[in-house]
Amino acid sequence: MSSRRTLLYEDDLRRNRRRSWLVAVLWVSSLAALYLLMRYIMMPDFGQVATELAHTRRALSESRAEIEQLQQQLAQHQRGEQVAESANQELQQALASRQEEIASLRNDLSFFQRLMEGGAQQAGLAVHSLSLRATDDPRSFQFALTLSQNLKRNRQASGRVELFVSGADGDQSKRLGLDALGGTGPGLEFSFKYFQQLTGMIMLPEGFKPGSVSLKVVPESGGPVEREFMWKDVIQQGS
Repeated sequence: MSSRRTLLYEDDLRRNRRRSWLVAVLWVSSLAALYLLMRYIMMPDFGQVATELAHTRRALSESRAEIEQLQQQLAQHQRGEQVAESANQELQQALASRQEEIASLRNDLSFFQRLMEGGAQQAGLAVHSLSLRATDDPRSFQFALTLSQNLKRNRQASGRVELFVSGADGDQSKRLGLDALGGTGPGLEFSFKYFQQLTGMIMLPEGFKPGSVSLKVVPESGGPVEREFMWKDVIQQGS
């Protein structure tokens, strides 16, 4: 009796398990059927939407790649513009330098032509040129003064040059000589047969605004030669 009851119990247990598995399978199948039914009812074009989504993703990826390429081209173009602008500035500086050299050479040519030609207008002692060059100190300037005389005179010219700077010191007008501009004396000594360049340094007082430079060439024989230059016409920048 005991063995028969055990067999019946085991048969019932197996039937219950099969019943549970069947219920579970039916429940999962019903969920799957419900999902397919809802997708068909609510999204009948799900396959088409999925295809369009894939196409959209590909188009987005291609657009991003194109944007990156355009950004690279833009960066290259900007670098090219910078290089071109830098080269243009260098060319302009070189052109300005060459034009300055040409002007200097023409000035020198004119100078030597005057020395060689002679004539009443070129006869005697003359102030050929004056230039002032700025230094690192905004109040300090280096000057270069060139004196000449006609080659046909064929004699030594000696004497001194007095240099004056006129300008404004506040509300007052002042005329400063070399001794007030840091010079070692009241004048510059010269002695030459054809031409001579005199150089030196001047130091402007604090707050003084220059307007013009006056030169008085006093030879040992003959009358003095005077000439005035506007400051803006003789000042040069750089070394």
